[in-house]
Amino acid sequence: MSVKSDVLDGNTAAAHIAYRVNEVCAIFPITPSSTMAELADAWAAQGIKNIWGQVPLIQQMQSEGGAAGAVHGALQSGALTTTFTASQGFLLMLPNMYKIAGELTSTVFHIAARALSTHALSIFGDHSDVMAARSTGFGMLSSNSVQEVMDFAAIAQMASLESRVPFLHFFDGFSTSHEVAKVEEVTSDDVRAMIDDDLVRAHRARALSPDRPVIRGTAQNPDIYFQAREAANPYYLACPTIVQTVMDKFARLVGRQYRLFDYVGAPDAERVIRQLAAAGNNLVFATSFGVHERRGARGAAVPGRQIRALHRLQAC
Repeated sequence: MSVKSDVLDGNTAAAHIAYRVNEVCAIFPITPSSTMAELADAWAAQGIKNIWGQVPLIQQMQSEGGAAGAVHGALQSGALTTTFTASQGFLLMLPNMYKIAGELTSTVFHIAARALSTHALSIFGDHSDVMAARSTGFGMLSSNSVQEVMDFAAIAQMASLESRVPFLHFFDGFSTSHEVAKVEEVTSDDVRAMIDDDLVRAHRARALSPDRPVIRGTAQNPDIYFQAREAANPYYLACPTIVQTVMDKFARLVGRQYRLFDYVGAPDAERVIRQLAAAGNNLVFATSFGVHERRGARGAAVPGRQIRALHRLQAC
């Protein structure tokens, strides 16, 4: 199997996949995620097609809240839809995210994680934006490098279609979104092999249509409301296994194996560091160095657990 390499940044890696597996991208720019939306808009203007031979519809809205509403509406029409955002703009999407997850609708939001504005605004920072969404019902996949951004964008799409759990695919703003690295490209053929057409057809069949009338968005009394909430639990319980199965399928196609959690370090460790996203690379390096330098000194090198997948029922 020939491997095509390219040099690009994390935002480009995410957009490379998101554009190819979606039919609608509802966008509004916000640092440090703007490049993803700008690239999707530019590619559509150039007539570049997705894996189904269509040019995706790219629609810029008046705000991130409008972008999330457009995503929700497009999903309800059966279109494969995505968006890109960060920080305060991401918070404007939370109301629609509860609806999207509550309706068990497949989608992936790509997030360049960034600190929320508190006493001041910062365009750098942390995961305070994505952590604010833990209760929405979206699953989370965390990428720690430019290569993982490209790979996990594809894995998240397939996992969402199969599980019906929507996903946040997030990576560190600037430290990954703007990092330029050499990666092995996930080609359109690879993505096409990942996507199960039956799952796409099932997604379309759940669309609102006058030919198949159903009712959604009703008002319910608590006895019915909480029965419906409990009925969603089996989807979430199955989700981690589905994600790992998709990761295994991806490994067979492209040769890169991922796991929900990766442990690095001494098997008899007394202390463990658990880490998300880009800091995991430094943790792995430091752990490997410590194990090499202090081999035989029990507990001297603190091992690490790289966390890749989170969802509302997983204890991490």
